[in-house]
Amino acid sequence: MASDLPVTAEGDKESGLGNWKNLGYELFKEKFGDEVFETKRKTQYQFPSPFFGKAGLSWNTTLLKVAFLTPAYQTTKRGSHGNGVGASGYAKIVDNPQFPQDSFFQKGRMFKVRLRHANVFYTDDTVTDGRSIAIKFDDTELGGPLDLICNTGRVGPFCNLPGTLAFGKATKSGPEASEKFCYETPANYMTLIENVRRHTESYADQRYYTQMPYVYTPEDGRKRLAKFRVIPRDLKPETGLLSEEDQRNVWNLLLNRRPDETRSESYLRDEYKERMKKGEVHYTIQIQIHDWDSEKDSDTFFSVMHYWDNHPWMDLAHVTATTLLTDLDAEKTSFSLYNRPALLDFVKAKNQYDYNSIAHARLAAYDASRKVRQYTRKAKEPENTITYMVSISTSESKERKKAGTNDDVFLTIIGTGGRTSKNQLGTVFYDDFEAGDTRVYKVQAEPVGEVIMLNLERAGSDDWHVSVIHVTNAETQDEVTFPCYRWVPNKVTLRSGAATLAFKDEHEELRLQRQIEIQERQSVYKWTTNEVYDGFPGFIQEDGHSSLPPDARFNNLKGRNFLEANIEAQKKYALSGFLEKFDNWERIGDYVQIYQRFPEDLDMNPVDSIVELWQKDEEFGRQCLNGINPVQISRCNTIPDNLPVTNELMQKFMTRGKTLHEEIHDGHVYILSYEEIGGIPRFNKDKDERFVAEPICLLYVRASGQLVPIAIQLFQTPGETNPIWTPDDEWGWTLAKLHVKAADAQFHQLYAHLTKTHLIMEGFTMPMMRQLPSVHPVYKLLLPHIRHTMAINTIGRAVLVAEGGTVDKTMALGGGGHMVFLRKMFGKFKMVEYNFPEFLKHRGVHEVDKLPNYYYRDDGLLMWDAISNFTDGILSLYYHSDGDVQNDDELQAWILEIHERGLKVWPDNDDHDVPTTLKTFQELQQLMTSLIFNASCQHAAVNFNQLHYYAFAPNYPMTTTAPPPTSKDVTYEDVCHALPTKKLATEALTISYTLSRFSDDELWLGEFPDEHFTEDTAKKVIAQFGHDLKDVSAKIHERNKKLRQFPYTYLLPQRVPNSIAI
Repeated sequence: MASDLPVTAEGDKESGLGNWKNLGYELFKEKFGDEVFETKRKTQYQFPSPFFGKAGLSWNTTLLKVAFLTPAYQTTKRGSHGNGVGASGYAKIVDNPQFPQDSFFQKGRMFKVRLRHANVFYTDDTVTDGRSIAIKFDDTELGGPLDLICNTGRVGPFCNLPGTLAFGKATKSGPEASEKFCYETPANYMTLIENVRRHTESYADQRYYTQMPYVYTPEDGRKRLAKFRVIPRDLKPETGLLSEEDQRNVWNLLLNRRPDETRSESYLRDEYKERMKKGEVHYTIQIQIHDWDSEKDSDTFFSVMHYWDNHPWMDLAHVTATTLLTDLDAEKTSFSLYNRPALLDFVKAKNQYDYNSIAHARLAAYDASRKVRQYTRKAKEPENTITYMVSISTSESKERKKAGTNDDVFLTIIGTGGRTSKNQLGTVFYDDFEAGDTRVYKVQAEPVGEVIMLNLERAGSDDWHVSVIHVTNAETQDEVTFPCYRWVPNKVTLRSGAATLAFKDEHEELRLQRQIEIQERQSVYKWTTNEVYDGFPGFIQEDGHSSLPPDARFNNLKGRNFLEANIEAQKKYALSGFLEKFDNWERIGDYVQIYQRFPEDLDMNPVDSIVELWQKDEEFGRQCLNGINPVQISRCNTIPDNLPVTNELMQKFMTRGKTLHEEIHDGHVYILSYEEIGGIPRFNKDKDERFVAEPICLLYVRASGQLVPIAIQLFQTPGETNPIWTPDDEWGWTLAKLHVKAADAQFHQLYAHLTKTHLIMEGFTMPMMRQLPSVHPVYKLLLPHIRHTMAINTIGRAVLVAEGGTVDKTMALGGGGHMVFLRKMFGKFKMVEYNFPEFLKHRGVHEVDKLPNYYYRDDGLLMWDAISNFTDGILSLYYHSDGDVQNDDELQAWILEIHERGLKVWPDNDDHDVPTTLKTFQELQQLMTSLIFNASCQHAAVNFNQLHYYAFAPNYPMTTTAPPPTSKDVTYEDVCHALPTKKLATEALTISYTLSRFSDDELWLGEFPDEHFTEDTAKKVIAQFGHDLKDVSAKIHERNKKLRQFPYTYLLPQRVPNSIAI
């Protein structure tokens, strides 16, 4: 219930009152006797009839506004809570809330905050007065999602608007008027004692209360009432409570400084500043909730002068003040009851005597005072200033359209010893912040100690992409670099460039800022809830490319190149339209006519050679090792039970005179198997029926080192209608190989390419954006290698795999089968497939002497070693032991989210072997090497050669248009009939052309124009990486001199982009 304030705080151990007693009622009774006391107590909340209703409310509100506006006009100060001291910092909602869940006070949520302490009425800190704290849930002067305004005292000294005016008039009119006010009712006496403090030691040890109740509506929709208070986190006893002697003469303590007072007028503000210089100041915000029954509850629950019995205080948030505001910024920061989330509200007042009239009047008065002060305030020049030279580089327009801005730009420098005021940057008669510009600005400001962060703000609606900012102390010449390389929202906080781990950050503000940055990213990078993609790696929630966060989208040049390639390809496709008069080709060689119509901006020499050699077994074997899908082949350790080949059947195709069993033992027999295609629906719509086999292909390494196919079975179950094909079968052998290639195309496009590079990399990328701050070394290390990956995947989901997309237009498993296949293959994925050397061993293809001429393997190992040295060099700068890895909570949150969301184990999936924790440096280093290798080298190896191998459809059809043969009476016409139609072939060529192109702004492996690492030690490692890649390139070039017809160039460092962006 709501009742009179108890004289003690017994039962509320966090109140800080200890054994202190409020003697107001006792002293009133002592003065007037029991009878008068009881009479006054019974009638003290009885008020005159509000004859004028809302008119009376309006008039009294106007009087209060005048009381607040007068000092605002005369002195530019607030009407109350005048001189103050401010700080910025952070608030975090508790992790285990005991209050109802809601959309604003979400557990663990972080807020930047500003807070301000002040005296309620008097500018002299020594005068007996109320003390206050106001907390803004944002680091800004105005606005914000919530402002809490709290004063000392469990209850307030007035309960309605006339009482507010009477109290203000009495306390400013002198001792006699204050004494008269106290003796009007026992409640007046008691609440005045409750609110004021005399010998306060610090603002930081007080308890502060909103006193006014809010209507609180959490997620369950039930309306409740809520009050808030702010207490010191260390629960230090509250100082300044009035002694019995002071309570007897409280009216004599107000208004004027005592004659015997020796303390400074600003001693509380000075003490708080000194406290902040020594470290952070910690508070706890608590909430008190009443289950409101609007029909049964008394109106006294809304009374500021009434206390809620039996309503426990619950921790709501922990607040850490980290940095002092300048006096100017503290004064400019305004707090308003209008700043509140939708779940907090006030009941509308009916008249001036309504308990809710206080909230009504404060809303109006505070806001009016703020507006007046905003226009009358005179900027106070700071003392003891130094000069900071600030260099800001705006990004190049070639890469990013509209990188420059015409918005007003503001900068706040934050250091270990404070922060500057917000400074507007700009040059008279100069168009600042144009694309490609670097300009230096002079900032005259208070010294802030070691510069550690910047607040960068812009006012307006322009975009702005900033590369880097340098801040130099003009006196000491100390320079701090702030990498940005991102689109700047209206407000962003930048850290200095040195990478650090959270537990090694020296300053609490830096540690808290990491959490804020992660939280902000998590609100933007959200996991998809699209059930269509259940069973897939996790990806970002999006509604098309334009809905992506700005930094995840294609830049202007990349997007334009992608569009131009599509348009050019479609144009050539239209020119080939006359070829569609007939569905099938009369001659296999006619397929050449399609790719010859494409532009000459791509090297087509390999295609010409493939057209000449595609039917040869040696070319088939070469492509298994060094073609579009070099990851399918595995060593055959035993002949599968479902492939009934015999030594007699195979003997003539083996060149060493050994038995099949002996050749298998010696490592000369290899296998391709496509059993996963079994049970997957094929495309069959609108008289367009497509086919793909589920073959097994046996291959043999000749004594010359050439790999050739020696046996093919087109389905997994042996039988009379599923013969084993050999090189003796003439056109049947050609057709069998064609079906193997068609099956391989499904695996290449949908698994080796789409799933294993694009989709799985996004499963790592999303947790990186959601769990690692930009200062984290792993974030800095991986960022260049996830560039544009989410953008191309978003377009890919819309253009490639969606219904009616490219897969439907080109592939045998289109029409929905591809979605089943993608789920099936991701369900089988294991992390060993991302570790290049281990996956080679896993497939048994790692031994050069047994499987020569495997240039994808050889070059891949060279690249892996270079990347491994690079990741080891970078990571060892920051992780000095396995313990550092284990203690990195951000890193552990990243790998856990990969396990739980990015590479989620869906029902019926195999475990992907993604760990839930990283325990050793070696684990981390191997994982980083794997991710960078797959984002760069592996994607390059299976993507940028697509046009070479798919251009001539008979070489690598994405589908066949006739079912696999069931008998060996195959003719040339059967081969032609099985090949893709002209339309299918042209569609396949179109997408191959688009995907095989490099962008004009491509960044090759080892090129890092965005210098996220600013430390010299890291730059040396990056430079060494560049040298290592040059060595790799030289070795590949030297080897390729011997491979005149088909040099393997797909893993040349200068042809390997940093990331998956096409």
